[in-house]
Amino acid sequence: MRRTIVLFLLCLLVSKWSVAQLDSVLVCDVKFKTSKFDNGHAGSGFLVKYDKKVYACTAKHVLFFAKTENMKTISFGNDLKSWSFISKKNPDIKLLAGKLINENKEEPLAMPPNGDWLVFETMGEIPDGLHLFDLRTNSLEIGERLYFMGYPYGSNVPIKVEGRFKGYTETGNLSLDVPKGTYNGCSGGPVFDRQGLLVGLVSMGYIDQTTDSMVFEPASVEYFKKTIVKITIHENQTES
Repeated sequence: MRRTIVLFLLCLLVSKWSVAQLDSVLVCDVKFKTSKFDNGHAGSGFLVKYDKKVYACTAKHVLFFAKTENMKTISFGNDLKSWSFISKKNPDIKLLAGKLINENKEEPLAMPPNGDWLVFETMGEIPDGLHLFDLRTNSLEIGERLYFMGYPYGSNVPIKVEGRFKGYTETGNLSLDVPKGTYNGCSGGPVFDRQGLLVGLVSMGYIDQTTDSMVFEPASVEYFKKTIVKITIHENQTES
């Protein structure tokens, strides 16, 4: 009996250790047909499983750091060569993004973006070692602990920052109370609750010079869900 308990606990430890080794946050490696516009760390990103499909996501505003001179809207035109989501822990683990499903040639590339999500289809099998987030379905509570992850520029180690949910902004973003810090490069990283369920994406963050406090407003998952619904309706109409 004792041996069985020991083996059971060992299995639990191995399981938790394995989960800990999964990459929950990746970096965006963007290559264009004209290589001078390439960016090996355009922002952070992650994978989310929703409605039996896996999507690769990052922030829409990273296009300001990964674009050509011709790109004026949320569209690559014919300029993009590849957009990859890469593990910094193991550069051999790479996921090639497919179609940008929320491409919009009529939407100007401007700040603040309309729903700060870039949502890509994924191509081929998902490599081992990558974490797939599930979306949270119940409402957030004021004061609830939330976390975000990302890779600051120049760092090979991801950060995980804890904050408290303060409410929603007028534009529907989340408002979090987080420590002051320089989080450049983390844009597009995941925001999640204590159970690891996805609630948002790292979007706008800055230090308010008047109050000397951190303003941190991740984009909520609502835009992502609306995007998937719109695409699904379009695909069903096309098939019929």
